[in-house]
Amino acid sequence: MILYYCLIFLLSFVAAKNEEYRGYRVYNIEADTESQQENIGLLRSDLIDFWRKPIYKYGVIGKAMVPPSHFNWFEEQLEKLGLARDVYIEDVYEYLNKADIEIRSSRNGNDDDNNGDDDDDDQEKTPFDIKRYHRYDDILTHLRDLQAKYQDTTTKLKLVEFGVTEQNRHLVYIKVTNNINNSEEGNNAKEERKEKPIVLIEAAINPRDWITIPAALNVLENILKEQYYVEDLEWIVIPVLNPDGYEYTHTNLRLWQKTRSTNSHLAHICPGVNINRNFDLDWLHFDSSSSPCSHLFAGTEPFSEIETQMIQSLIEEYGTRIKLYISLQNNGGYISYPWNYEKAASGMFRQHHLLGLDMIKTMNDAYNLDAGSVIFDRASGTSSDYAREKEILYTFNIDVVHGEDGVLIPEEDIGEIVDDVWKAVSVAADEMIRLYS
Repeated sequence: MILYYCLIFLLSFVAAKNEEYRGYRVYNIEADTESQQENIGLLRSDLIDFWRKPIYKYGVIGKAMVPPSHFNWFEEQLEKLGLARDVYIEDVYEYLNKADIEIRSSRNGNDDDNNGDDDDDDQEKTPFDIKRYHRYDDILTHLRDLQAKYQDTTTKLKLVEFGVTEQNRHLVYIKVTNNINNSEEGNNAKEERKEKPIVLIEAAINPRDWITIPAALNVLENILKEQYYVEDLEWIVIPVLNPDGYEYTHTNLRLWQKTRSTNSHLAHICPGVNINRNFDLDWLHFDSSSSPCSHLFAGTEPFSEIETQMIQSLIEEYGTRIKLYISLQNNGGYISYPWNYEKAASGMFRQHHLLGLDMIKTMNDAYNLDAGSVIFDRASGTSSDYAREKEILYTFNIDVVHGEDGVLIPEEDIGEIVDDVWKAVSVAADEMIRLYS
């Protein structure tokens, strides 16, 4: 098995983008009974990547990506479970290659031959469009421009650099505050002023979830436009929690799910850690792996990654001033709340469920609401569970509605999706203002 991983690693240096996925299949998985759902775990392996998990309760058809080495094993397991053999994609490499061509075509129209300097100059002058997918450096430039734009206004947008990633990218978050009366207040007034509750939003904890980044940027744009949301709240927005992994999904493997760190014993053969399995609550028990070569590798220890350390640091710094924590992900049209690691809901179950119902009512797409462990089965070391365990009262995952395959969302769908996410976030923010301001 180690030899297999080494071969894959060596090939990645010379292979074309997404070449590793050549010959991989994606299977549809539909559980027709509760018994089948309960035994879906038999299909799990460090080499089986669920793009979307099947959910009998909500009639959701799952998607599982399987390497050629495991076709026979996987189909044998399907037969044992009484599940149909239903191949959705015969060759993932070809599928992703076609998707890349469609993205380039939609951006360039029929002007593919015009690649001159004039076109590049025009592109540089084009305003940043949050309803498109951008590379990380372009996102940072946009955030720096926003900071400069709001420098002399009562709304302050501060770009904070927490540190640098394994591959020397700036790991940042945005803090938005309103200091409208600070300059006129005396010292006593400042001391008496009540600290505002904080809303914390994180995106791209899984780097292949590209849609979460424009969703976070759209939240940022809306709170800057609607002053109501900064008068009574402060905001921390992390547009890209995993910059190295995100860039790798653009340059090498579109379906990458980890960081690019090299801390394990297989450092350069199998780099990276799944950030959303690296928090210390129930670490390494469910839907996690101790194998560095797994896409579910939970790390050598909790908080081994600078990305999870940033979340830890923010929660330690602001504590229970953070009243609302939202993780934006892409698992298919759900709003979920803790717990993820056990088949139970937290002590805030009733409050979470009622607020979640209000969030869903405002959304155009059909979202389901439940505890994370009920929707997705148990998962250890997640960010939202960690936040809840640290006494942040309201913690949600918003898993956006996505395309048929469960991963790739066309750019033309971004606008509708991110506006829907903002509707849900704004309802939750309204409730925080009502409760704590």
